[in-house]
Amino acid sequence: MSSEPASGNPEAPESQASDMVASAEKRYLPPRWIWVVSTLFLILGVVGFFGRVLGNGPLADLYDALWIFRDPAICNVMALIGGFFACFIPLVWFTFASGWPAAIRFTPITLIGLIVVGFFAVYEIRGVSGEMVPRFGYRFGKAPDQRLGEFTASEANQAGDESLTVADDPNAFPQFLGPERDSRLPGPQLETDWAAHPPEEIWRMPIGAGWSGFSALDGRIYTMEQRDHEELVTCYDMKTGTPIWGTGIEARHYTVMGYVGPRCTPLLFDGRVYALGATGVLRCLNGRSGEVVWQHDLLEMYGVSSDVEVKNIAWGRANSPLAYELDGRKIVIIPAGGPDKTKKDAMVSLVAFDAATGETVWEGGHEQISYASPSVAQIDGKDQIISVNESTITGHDPATGKQLWSFDWPGNSNGNATCSQVHSLGNNRFFVSKGYGQGASIFEVKADGDGFTTEALWSNTRVLKTKFTNVAILGDYVFGLNDGILEKVKLEAKRPEWRERGFGHGQVLLVDDVLLVMGEEGNLAAVDTASEDYHEFSRIKALSGEIAPTWNPMCLYGDLLLVRNAEEAACYKLPTKN
Repeated sequence: MSSEPASGNPEAPESQASDMVASAEKRYLPPRWIWVVSTLFLILGVVGFFGRVLGNGPLADLYDALWIFRDPAICNVMALIGGFFACFIPLVWFTFASGWPAAIRFTPITLIGLIVVGFFAVYEIRGVSGEMVPRFGYRFGKAPDQRLGEFTASEANQAGDESLTVADDPNAFPQFLGPERDSRLPGPQLETDWAAHPPEEIWRMPIGAGWSGFSALDGRIYTMEQRDHEELVTCYDMKTGTPIWGTGIEARHYTVMGYVGPRCTPLLFDGRVYALGATGVLRCLNGRSGEVVWQHDLLEMYGVSSDVEVKNIAWGRANSPLAYELDGRKIVIIPAGGPDKTKKDAMVSLVAFDAATGETVWEGGHEQISYASPSVAQIDGKDQIISVNESTITGHDPATGKQLWSFDWPGNSNGNATCSQVHSLGNNRFFVSKGYGQGASIFEVKADGDGFTTEALWSNTRVLKTKFTNVAILGDYVFGLNDGILEKVKLEAKRPEWRERGFGHGQVLLVDDVLLVMGEEGNLAAVDTASEDYHEFSRIKALSGEIAPTWNPMCLYGDLLLVRNAEEAACYKLPTKN
């Protein structure tokens, strides 16, 4: 009798056992560690998504130590990263480590890859919102400014009678943020019921790219704009929007995060227009004809290469010129910059040029510049030029440029950028605000022998994180956009009186006691400043845009409101009580 196994195959039991082991090793669902890691990323995404609500609400005190959760841009990045990896890690495991057949394993990742590649083959990121949300445009199409063509104006419009001076025109809006550079006008008294008394649209037109606002004087408005390869200073008729003149140079500044074009709002002073381009070219033009009077390339003057400029000021020059009258001489002041942050002595915080000739009058300070603009304030009854630099705020003698004092205001011009202005509160006290988790502060400048000292009086990292907008101050109250949320904050208070979401990174302008708020999406609201709770009088859709948000400051000339973004401009006649 044979002793062989009935199967006739002595290796059968071993083979079957091996197959069973192999089958047991195949997994059709991710192991525990995949779930754990994915859950951690999902939590990160959820915290990012709800970070602003939690950080400014029930967890406000806890988030004082974790300021990044109160920055909408960082919250959105966290939500994106968390959501991406929460899905991507299980997908990678499913594709390369699961026990499913190859046809099943590779189908999801192939389809997703084809969709992503197909989308980006047609579209590209043209810019981002103030909260880091991408804005897409057709990859093979021209940007809106490139479709406008060259700027054209009738020669008949360029000449004209001698214009009024700023001093002679009671409605003049001659510079960045208005006559006093404080986002505030004394009047007129506005009708706030826009349902019964709607603003009248006078004109609307396409315009070149850029974040410049309008300046206005004697029936004309002035701005800067980008049209394809040309960076222009332009002049339009205020009441019709008809082009009067445009003077351009070959320059184009573009970054995905900063978008396209110049950022400066022109200065109107002594019959001339002064404007700084995003690439550092400062121009003085005849206000009536647009003819170039003088011009300086600041990068060339201070030995700054284009590579160093990007490292120093990643998003382009945004400083608006400041006018000042010395005894017997008129000057224009602008932040200068320098070649290398390691060579501090070569840096120049401010430079003053003779307004008529362009001759250098003085240089002052040795600080890397920021995106803010110089201003004038009184300390002990005497004028000083206030400069908001990359990481300090300094005071300068208007006659010599000599630095008189310095206040630490941390920042980095290619990271947590400093953009917002200093506002005088009187009695040598100053208010300043900033985004990137820094919030608001009040500091005091004190005379100390032959010099000055500074002292921080109050700070609050929770309120008025203004990023690249500015505040308006009425009495003891400050109004501004805290990472896109409108706030009313009493000076030196711990918490806002009220807050309202939905505006994004727009701009504010206080007119008498009515706050005009231009939201990032082009919605214009009239807001009550006196109410203890948020009260919005009225709202209209003032501007629209294909890609660009509305980040440009507003301009009000009498009852005419001039608004623009990087794609279109409009003029509204606001209803008044006068």
